[in-house]
Parts: sequence; C-alpha cells; structure tokens
Amino acid sequence: MTYDAYLKSVGEDGAMFVGDPDTVANKIIRVVEELRLDSFMLHLPVGSMPHEDTLKAIRLYGEQVAPKVRSYFAGKK
Repeated sequence: MTYDAYLKSVGEDGAMFVGDPDTVANKIIRVVEELRLDSFMLHLPVGSMPHEDTLKAIRLYGEQVAPKVRSYFAGKK
C-alpha cells in the first residue's frame, strides 16, 4: 500500500477507523448514519502491532469509543 492510499483509507471517507477515541467514534457515528446501518463490526488487526498497543486499543474502544457511540444513538430512539 502506498502512503497516499493509506491516507485515503484512514481519511474521512476511508474504510479504516484510525485516530484518537473521538475521531474514531465520530467516524463510526457518521458512517452508521449515512449508510443507515443497524449494526457495526470492528476488526482490530491482531499480530500486526505490539500486544500492549492492541490491549490499549481495545481498552480505548471499550471505555471511550463505544460509550460515545451508544450515547449518541440512545438519543435517537
């Protein structure tokens, strides 16, 4: 993958969700809204980054990203 292709993948319209918890949560919310999804599955690549970083990503997703996304959609019911 070229650097330009990577930047497109992680950009606003890309398929990869990369960034701080607020960036990731906001992108999930936007994609779910725009595509009118009723579910969202996140794939975290295991083995391509150090174990400690994988655990940190899982923790951040569970403690910051998921609650923000849930809270946003709870207000939509």
